[in-house]
Amino acid sequence: MVTDDDRAVLRYATASNVGTLDDEFNRQAAYAGPHLLLIVDGMQHLSSPASPSALAVQEFCRLDVPMDPSALAVSLEGAVKSLQGIFQGFLAGYPLSEGTGVLLTAMLLQGTHAAIAHIGSTRAYLLRGGELTQLTRDHTIGQSLVEAGHIGPAELGADRRYVLPLRWLDGKLDEPADILIHEAAIGDRYVLCTDGISRVTSSGILRDILREDASDPQEIADEVAGMAFPVDRYRQFTCVVADVVEAAH
Repeated sequence: MVTDDDRAVLRYATASNVGTLDDEFNRQAAYAGPHLLLIVDGMQHLSSPASPSALAVQEFCRLDVPMDPSALAVSLEGAVKSLQGIFQGFLAGYPLSEGTGVLLTAMLLQGTHAAIAHIGSTRAYLLRGGELTQLTRDHTIGQSLVEAGHIGPAELGADRRYVLPLRWLDGKLDEPADILIHEAAIGDRYVLCTDGISRVTSSGILRDILREDASDPQEIADEVAGMAFPVDRYRQFTCVVADVVEAAH
């Protein structure tokens, strides 16, 4: 019997538009493979010995292999802890590197089974049946104000301070990353993106772009990363787009 796990494969692409300001404290990275989708926004102190975003990609890309679906969440938790250990080493060897860390969203898939690790203000969205759903919860000042009833969701883009993270992955992690279990389906389209894209682009516009009937995820990824650039040319905009499709037999 052929199951969805046998039939489902990913078609994926990454895209990034780099802003005109060379900000040493903010570096973004993306990775997409047959089993792993990853978006990272790094926060780097000048005394840090390496790029936190590059280290995150290095640690997580080890997961881009076939595995038992029951191991997806545990594998993501292990990568999070391993990366935290690296940042703890930074603090021990470079005391002035405090604050170095990452905001990240990682999605690990085996067939139609998936798990998501998330911390910070990067996001994962799902387009299914023409409807867009945000799969992750922002760990930001703005989201906390929305949940407390002080502002409405429509006001999140009104103040740049609202996107400031309350949680991120570093050497002094007080709270773990969110780990979510998710079931994918053939025909799903996913986008993982940095907060610049979600800040300057409405969910309606993002939904309309993702609805486009493009057979190549690269076309969609380029459009998602490029649509925000004219609004704010100082920032970097990075995304991953992936379609769940039937495997060729």
